[in-house]
Amino acid sequence: MPDGSQREYALFIPPQYNDDPAHRWPVILFLHGSAECGSDGIKQTRVGLPKYIARHANQFPFITVMPQAHSLWFRGKDAEAVWITLDTVLKEYRADRDRVYITGLSMGAFATWEMAMARPDVFAAAVPISGVGNKKFVSNILHMPVWAFHGRLDRHVPVSGSREPIAELRRLGARPRYTEYPNLKHNCWDRSYADKRLWRWLLKQRRPPTPRVIDYILPGRLAHVWWLVAEAGKGLKTPARVHAQVTEDQRGKQIEINSSGVVAWALVSQSEPLKPGALLTITWNGKTLGQGRFTGRIAYPPRVASESRPVTQPAREPTTRPAH
Repeated sequence: MPDGSQREYALFIPPQYNDDPAHRWPVILFLHGSAECGSDGIKQTRVGLPKYIARHANQFPFITVMPQAHSLWFRGKDAEAVWITLDTVLKEYRADRDRVYITGLSMGAFATWEMAMARPDVFAAAVPISGVGNKKFVSNILHMPVWAFHGRLDRHVPVSGSREPIAELRRLGARPRYTEYPNLKHNCWDRSYADKRLWRWLLKQRRPPTPRVIDYILPGRLAHVWWLVAEAGKGLKTPARVHAQVTEDQRGKQIEINSSGVVAWALVSQSEPLKPGALLTITWNGKTLGQGRFTGRIAYPPRVASESRPVTQPAREPTTRPAH
């Protein structure tokens, strides 16, 4: 962690990992429920997806990352630890970055919704089970395949926590999947993870190419999605929002940014649709800011945006390590 502390996490590597040194493996990030909070790095391996993997290890074709929250909710430092842990695994193993998936149960399903909405550029699909998704931010994941599960008899987390975000996604034009078990209660994840259709479906999902248009609602103060960094103002009554797009003609590339509640932003990219060397004309909320060659990063205002760092982009090498 950036403060020098360490976090235990569990990691599953398929037994066939070394059979083909050229193969890149899909990755699942699994987030546990509240009962598995702690610091031993083990409790989260005894429920839900890890429990399923233990029974089907030889046939489970995913690298699986299992971090552990120290306290309730995957937020604050616990959320930062998850991002750093995932980043570590993606760097140290032969991971397919276009097939990174997130799933969780109960408290971890809350986090599955939240993290997918916060970083829609990272995940190829999301599978929340018995959780709650915030309808305000579902537009951030219109492009992302979602399959949610919930038990109709759940007395711990209301079934509306899944029904409502799924309905909102459908209203906005997305096509999420939703399975509701009429006779199951809160603990429906064993049934969900045992459904082989889920794994066949998941393996088909790939992260789409980097978009030329970003329409994003900021869940917090800072965000880094695809080629855009944005910082929201303080004390906003409604979440900040930004719409940015890249177009191109004979004069070069035009970057048009329209936002509300955003006080600073940066363009950060080394590949299409924004490659270093491109001639850019930038407009923010109807005002043309200027024209110049893109160097890989442009910030506005220069001091504020250049010093802003989203928590999902660690500034130094992570120090988390697996428990076993």
